[in-house]
Amino acid sequence: MGLLNRLLNKSADKPAKKSKRMSADVNKPQPDRVIMQMGTLREALDEAEDTSNPSWEKLYLIYKNSVTDSQVIAQSQTAVNKLQAAPFVVEVDKKENEDLTNLFLKPWFAEWIKICFDADMWGYTVVEFGQQDEHGDFLSCKVFPRTNIYPFNRNIIVESTDTSGIPIGDNPAALFLFEIGETDDLGLLESISREVIFKAFARGDWAEHSEKWGMPRVICKTDSDDDIELDKKEKAAANFARNGYMIVDKDDEVDTLEDSSAGSGHLIYKDNVELCNKEISKLINGQTGTADEKAYVGSAEVHENILDDFHASRLRRICNIINFRLFPFLRYHGYQIPDNAKFRFPELDPKTAKEKEDAVVDDPDEDGKKKNSVSRFPWQG
Repeated sequence: MGLLNRLLNKSADKPAKKSKRMSADVNKPQPDRVIMQMGTLREALDEAEDTSNPSWEKLYLIYKNSVTDSQVIAQSQTAVNKLQAAPFVVEVDKKENEDLTNLFLKPWFAEWIKICFDADMWGYTVVEFGQQDEHGDFLSCKVFPRTNIYPFNRNIIVESTDTSGIPIGDNPAALFLFEIGETDDLGLLESISREVIFKAFARGDWAEHSEKWGMPRVICKTDSDDDIELDKKEKAAANFARNGYMIVDKDDEVDTLEDSSAGSGHLIYKDNVELCNKEISKLINGQTGTADEKAYVGSAEVHENILDDFHASRLRRICNIINFRLFPFLRYHGYQIPDNAKFRFPELDPKTAKEKEDAVVDDPDEDGKKKNSVSRFPWQG
């Protein structure tokens, strides 16, 4: 209980700019493996949704494996890059305040934006802010180790198997902690993990099919009944694919047995992999056309518009979190942010009539005629 007592004493201390953060004192679990299969996922979900004694340990292991999938990485990077690249301003009385805006042009804020996206993926997330410089500005922030947070009672736990520890309490800012999402939210990875598991099995079956039928099988017919001679012929037949040839008697017959699908036997696995990739893309960004090849420009444009809508929705959620929750957190830690300050992403602003007119572009349709393309966001008119 020594470590737990130290954490309790630390939680009672007044926050200091140079104080050690609580994540440094929890016991992070050793790397562990989990079998990525549907039965394991169902069991992990049942444990996480247990109303009396939930456990997220196994589910987080599955999530950790799922986020390493190449399609998940690509789609996540697309979303995060758009969020981090979005211009923003901080206003006071509807006028941009450059000094306040510059407070957020820092590495910690770019990382915080990424964590907001990660919270959509993982569900309930606790952010821990790091040290502050001589001006009181934070230098970093990171996700508090997920296995050391027990969402059921919002406790910091020393061991990943514990069910009680240090309550985050009604003022997480005192512990330099910032919560995102609801404690019962399991995130998009609940559904994404299913597609990652199906995809892994399809890839495995595809590899097994290639190994089994990638090389022709050889059939050697012989009248020899000499054991030594038969052993030589068996060895030659076994090494046929490796050597590319074999020597037999003139009376022996040699045939090859190949895949009867004429090279298309892999398509059943390929189609399954592509379907899983599409489902992952739709779960994260609502579309597939911006990452995969499309036959028609019009189809790609529709998918791009859907991605823009997903992006705008994320910006609006993040903007609300900043204005109503992050600003009070920062004020608690000494940031001089006026009560009437407002964080804003300009691209969410309704367009003026002139801007709508400038946004109209000439886009020839299939008949060579001109058609107009206007604003994509419904709140822009």
